[in-house]
Amino acid sequence: MLTSVRLRNFVITAALIAASPSAFAEGPVPVKPAEAGFNEAGLARLDAYIKNEIATNKIPGAIMMIQRQGKTAYFSSLGVRDPNTKEPMTPDTIFRIYSMSKPITTVAAMMLVEEGKLQLDEPLSKYIPAFADVKVGVEKKGEDGTMGLELVPLRRPITIQDLMRHTSGLTYGFFGEGLVKKTYVDAKLNAEDPDNAVRRADSEAATGLSARHDVGL
Repeated sequence: MLTSVRLRNFVITAALIAASPSAFAEGPVPVKPAEAGFNEAGLARLDAYIKNEIATNKIPGAIMMIQRQGKTAYFSSLGVRDPNTKEPMTPDTIFRIYSMSKPITTVAAMMLVEEGKLQLDEPLSKYIPAFADVKVGVEKKGEDGTMGLELVPLRRPITIQDLMRHTSGLTYGFFGEGLVKKTYVDAKLNAEDPDNAVRRADSEAATGLSARHDVGL
């Protein structure tokens, strides 16, 4: 019950912020880092890192905020929002973002970790048995010079933490051009956007096929 209430409050807070364009027009006022349990020198290194990313043209700009227990330890707008016009990044800059279900899902999972109901080092197969006997696809060049896919055993099981930090070995969406990705495409795993009923049927059908895909490290 506690988890569901906390998650609901998190979602409501996010919705209120999204519904209030002026909520961050000026940005929150940070307290001294020590008041929020942070080290000032450590936050300075973070600031320097982002500035270097901007200086080396890896990103045009960024807005970063770090909070703990309702206190803002760090808030900064760096660089520009438009490299062409050099318009500066401001707290009310609007971004186009994707995949926000991932952080929300991870927050919910970390609540379970906090309550001792889930462990980060638990194997994925504990919850999805089909992942107990997967293989890793390794590209190797054959005697004729062509690349082939060799399936080898996992060095260790895929963990819950691997899912959260994108180190499970699973290919993602439309990204990637390797042989493992081609195997996914040939199997038409992402050929449509199914509903939950179709997803369950596909999952049951794929149980015997999981060894043919790269889902390890």
